[in-house]
Amino acid sequence: MGKLSVVGVDDGHFAIKVVLENGKAFSVPSRGKSGRHMISYNSEEEGLYQTEEGLDFTVHEHLQNSDDTRFKDYPRSPLNRVLVHHALRAAGLGGKNVSIATGLPVSYFYLADGRRNDALIEAKQENLRRVVTGGGQPMAKIVRNVVATEAIAAYFDQLMEMNGSPTPEYATLNESVVGVIDIGGKTTDCAVIYPGGHHVDTERSGSNDVGVLILYNAIESRLRSMFDLDNVPPRLIENAIKTGTVKISGQVHEVQEVVLAEKEKLAEQIMAGVRAKIGSGSDLDSILFVGGGTIVMQEQLEKYFPHSRFVQQPEFANARGMFKIAKYVFANEGE
Repeated sequence: MGKLSVVGVDDGHFAIKVVLENGKAFSVPSRGKSGRHMISYNSEEEGLYQTEEGLDFTVHEHLQNSDDTRFKDYPRSPLNRVLVHHALRAAGLGGKNVSIATGLPVSYFYLADGRRNDALIEAKQENLRRVVTGGGQPMAKIVRNVVATEAIAAYFDQLMEMNGSPTPEYATLNESVVGVIDIGGKTTDCAVIYPGGHHVDTERSGSNDVGVLILYNAIESRLRSMFDLDNVPPRLIENAIKTGTVKISGQVHEVQEVVLAEKEKLAEQIMAGVRAKIGSGSDLDSILFVGGGTIVMQEQLEKYFPHSRFVQQPEFANARGMFKIAKYVFANEGE
């Protein structure tokens, strides 16, 4: 079978984040579209994929009008499978045998009564077993796929270093009741974890369908209206969020006020869902903000909890935790 490369794969609605054993991390936008929508000058047709079922997909970071990933069956869809394989290949794992850990939001991983949603977990594993081809380029072979819980994986990341040793925060976190708020593309996940890290308060944990894709959609709409645009590519939206400016017809325009206004609206939506789950959070010893959405929204969110902490490289917190789960917790287990 060859040597297995252990990989953490946070296969989110906004981006696929990949963390390797050497600590390198990759983020690839979750932008795919069914059908063939590019001409590739590369004979190996980079970015063009076909699934076992005979479906064609195009994947590229600048792809416009990409298929919306915010649908219920995304975790077990051909689109998800293609995006995961695209990210694995982008991380240099084409042609290699890999043992991966992927994730599900809290409310997807657990049923309402707190039991694991084994049907969905197994469907996600089965989906990634199926074949994807990409021109003449080799694809990763997924030998094992452990499915972890997002947010909880990020908590696990804060307990353990990449080499398996305890982090400097381990003792404190291990003795605390910790809240985790994971802001992703489609969802915001909340988890309240008891001391020891083995038990989760199900009544105060869960997901709501509010994430940074709402911000992207809102800014796209505002830019379209402000500048009478018939086309708003992803890079224009990203530049508006990152720099507060956009370049239209070669001219730079300030849009910082628009971006900040939409961020404040989203922050209120996020916190409404958070408060519905964890309440004021005053009884928690600490609250960890993780997920790619915290990079975009930190300024708006840090005012809500005086005992919150924004982890380093929060966009990779889940993927790092998933790597550690695959490497040290389920290393010798099958699916």
